[in-house]
Amino acid sequence: MTHLAPHPWRYAALYFPMGLMIGYPSVALGYLSSRAGLPVSAAAAMVGSAFFAHAFKFLWAPLADYSLSRKAWYRIAIAVMCVVIVALTVTPMHESTIPLLSMIVLGGNLAGTFVAFATEGLMAHNAGPGGRGRASGWFQSGNQFGQTAGGGLGLWFTKHLPELWMAGVALAVILVACSLALSGLEEPPVTHRGASVGDRARDAWRELAAVLRSRAGRIGLLLCILPIGTGSAQFLFGSLGPEWHASSDAVSFALGIGGGIAIVAGCMTGGLLASRMPTARAYATACAISACAALLLVASPRNTLGYTASTLTYTFALGLCSTTLTGMVLDVIGTRAAATKINVFFAMNTMFGLAMLRADGVAHDRWGTNGMLWFEFLLSAACLALFVVLVRRIRGTPAAETSPTA
Repeated sequence: MTHLAPHPWRYAALYFPMGLMIGYPSVALGYLSSRAGLPVSAAAAMVGSAFFAHAFKFLWAPLADYSLSRKAWYRIAIAVMCVVIVALTVTPMHESTIPLLSMIVLGGNLAGTFVAFATEGLMAHNAGPGGRGRASGWFQSGNQFGQTAGGGLGLWFTKHLPELWMAGVALAVILVACSLALSGLEEPPVTHRGASVGDRARDAWRELAAVLRSRAGRIGLLLCILPIGTGSAQFLFGSLGPEWHASSDAVSFALGIGGGIAIVAGCMTGGLLASRMPTARAYATACAISACAALLLVASPRNTLGYTASTLTYTFALGLCSTTLTGMVLDVIGTRAAATKINVFFAMNTMFGLAMLRADGVAHDRWGTNGMLWFEFLLSAACLALFVVLVRRIRGTPAAETSPTA
C-alpha cells in the first residue's frame, strides 16, 4: 500500500514554537527594552542569546537522530519552553536583569533546538522527494510566523492582559496546542538499535561527511556561511519602532499579525521560486531581494505608515530567503541522520546571522538606523559577488546531489 504524505500544514504548526522563542525576545523584549530607556545593543544581546543556542545545535543533533523518538523529544521540549515563556513575561526589564533575561532566552532556545530536530526529522521522512518544496514553504511559514506574529502577539498580551504572568500562560497554552499536530505523522524508522553511543555518533558524522564531500553540499554550505539572507535587522525592528513614532499597537501589527501574513506570503513565494530554478540560485536571488529591501527602510518616511510598509516588505523578503534556504538544504541531505545534517547547514547560517545581528547593533549605535541599513546592503552585495566568483570553482563528488544546485 502506498503511504500518502500528510498535509504539510503540520510542519508549520510544529515549528511555530521555535519561531516564538526567537520572536518574543526580538519583538516584545526588544520593544520593552527601548521603552525602558535601554540601548539597542541591549536588545541585540537578548536576541543574540537566542541565536547562540541555534549556532551550535548540530553538536547535539545526533541525540534526536539516535535516542528517543522524535515525538517524545518534541513533547519534552514544549514542556521546558512553557516554563521559560512564563519566566520571560514575569522578569522585570532593567539594565541589571538583561544578563538574567539573556540566560532565560538561551535556555528556552536550547529546548527549541529539540523542537527543530523533531520537526525536521519528521518532515524529511514524511514529505517525500516530490513534496520537499511544498513542505519547506509550510515549515518555514510556521517558524517565521512564530518570529513575527508570535512575537507581536506576545507583546500584545504583555501590554493588554491585567497581569504579566497571564501573558506567559496564554503563550504556553499556544505552545501546547502546537504539539497536537504530531498526530498523523509517521515516526522515522529506528536505526542502529542497540548500538553504542559512539557507534551512533560515528554513523551520524559519516552521513554528514558524505554530504560535505559533494559539490552540492559544498555550494550549500558556502551560501549558509555567507552573512546574507539572515534578515538580522528585522530582529531589531521592535527597538526601532519609537524612531518612526510608531505606537506599541502599530509595532505589534507590523511585526505581529501583519508581519506574519507578509512572511507567510514570502515563504510560499519562495517555494515557487525554488521550484522554478536550481535551489542554490533561488536562495542567492532571494538574498539579493532581501538586501534591496533594506534600502526601502532607508527611504521610508519616519511615520507609522512608513514603518509599517517598509518592515512588511523586509519581512516578505525574509520569508523568501528562509524557504529557499530550506529547499536547498533538503535537496542535499537525504533522510538518514536528517537532524544532524540539516542543522549543520542551519547552524552555520545562524552563527553568521548572529554575527550580522551583533554587527547591526554596533552599526546602529555608531551610525544610526540609516547607517546600519546601508551597512547590511553593502555587505550583502559584496558577499553575493564573492559567491558568483567562487561557485564555478567548487568541486566535489556528485553522490549526494539529488538535483542541480547552481
